[in-house]
Amino acid sequence: MYSHSVATLRPVTNVFQDPGYQSQFQKYQQQPRQQASGQPQFDLIPMKYAVLFPDLLRRKLVQTRPRPCMPKKLSAGYRPDLSCVFHQGAPGHDIERCFAFTNEVQKLIQDKVLRF
Repeated sequence: MYSHSVATLRPVTNVFQDPGYQSQFQKYQQQPRQQASGQPQFDLIPMKYAVLFPDLLRRKLVQTRPRPCMPKKLSAGYRPDLSCVFHQGAPGHDIERCFAFTNEVQKLIQDKVLRF
């Protein structure tokens, strides 16, 4: 079996730029991406989150989260047949539908720690 990296990780470096200057494009890029409905919008990635997760975990860029308590009222999207490795096997969703994990990946992309 061969090993390959799933994403390019680059250290963040400081590049000198006049602190008073910031183009409109840069200002836009730094704003959290949201749809008109106020829901966050995530950048598309070229692989499944299930493939990316072990690599990010190995590099200590993410940590698993404890299993949440079972809610008294289940959401409409609750899937008892699925479990989430990011939430230590919690039932109800998988990592492809895990808001918390996709949010962590989005932060890594915005911080330029993770590039595809």
